[in-house]
Amino acid sequence: MRDAGPLSRAELSRQTRISSAGVTKIIAQLHSSGLVGERELQEHSVGRPPVALHLNADACGVLAIHLGAGQAQVAVFDLMLNAGPVHSASFDLSDPIDSIIDVAVTLSREVMQEAHSARLKILGVGIGVPGSVDPTKRINIHSVLAGWKNVPFAQAFEAALGLPVVIEHNATAIAMAEARYGDGREAESILHLFLGQGLGAGFAQTGPGERCSPVEIGHVAVNPGGPPCRCGGHGCLERYFSEKPLRQIVGDPGIARADLVAAAMNTNDWPTIYEYLLQTVSTTVTLLGPERVILGGDLNTAPDAFLEDFRRDLAPRVMPQQRERLKIERTSLPGAAGVSGAACVALESFFYTAGPASSLNRLYPGATA
Repeated sequence: MRDAGPLSRAELSRQTRISSAGVTKIIAQLHSSGLVGERELQEHSVGRPPVALHLNADACGVLAIHLGAGQAQVAVFDLMLNAGPVHSASFDLSDPIDSIIDVAVTLSREVMQEAHSARLKILGVGIGVPGSVDPTKRINIHSVLAGWKNVPFAQAFEAALGLPVVIEHNATAIAMAEARYGDGREAESILHLFLGQGLGAGFAQTGPGERCSPVEIGHVAVNPGGPPCRCGGHGCLERYFSEKPLRQIVGDPGIARADLVAAAMNTNDWPTIYEYLLQTVSTTVTLLGPERVILGGDLNTAPDAFLEDFRRDLAPRVMPQQRERLKIERTSLPGAAGVSGAACVALESFFYTAGPASSLNRLYPGATA
């Protein structure tokens, strides 16, 4: 119902391969709990109109927290990834972790109070963090950008908010949101590039062999022996193509981040750093084989000329069979993509993957499905 819209009981049975009796039993409980609604299909003209079942997107929701490079963003999302107001606050990456968590907790309580006033039930919390996370999705193992190591974010936020928490690498979470709710639904796999203080990427595959993973594209060495990188390497792409080096070649420390790529394109250094970007992305596409490359962060605000050049110049560098199906687009996620990614992770963990039984028991203790 999330992916296809309203469906009849017969169509649900066909698509899920659950018996008609099983579908009827499950739908009865989902309907009584308010998670599913019914509507008649008006285009039907002969006999009694069939009844279609649809997801009540506002029946419950999740809290989403994005801990970016110096900014926390928090919002509540419904079951279809529609967001309420985004609350945000700045922090310094050098601040103690407890202080940063306190900032995000304060924002979260404000947002949860608004959700409580609107009678929206919260299933759980998703958190997007910079850097890798452990397999249990509870610990931020290492963030090169922030300098964090082995931070148990899930435990800390569960203790403060009283809700289950799942964390994910931020660019990977955004890639998941693109694949589930954005234009990436039309592709089986996407690579999301996110330009900000650093340069990150996430890979999401929703077809056969479904998986998602971070892609440390910013730390590919494009100029071995080049300037040292905070990751410990030398000549990494991020040392040439991220906020700080772009500001340096533009020579305007006050320029808005949204205008950085456009300004950099008019400098003498652009051909070199653009070549580094093409070199890295083409290798990544060749290895991972995504059907879509999605441009996010400050790449999303790059001028149309950049998008046109990138489409033209990347295609000849990948395998012919990849070239035929590869599309390069701007992000289709509205607003703050980081919180959308965090919300997607929470929805997958606490609603769509967990299934109706788990969700109902969390909302209505004692219920079964």
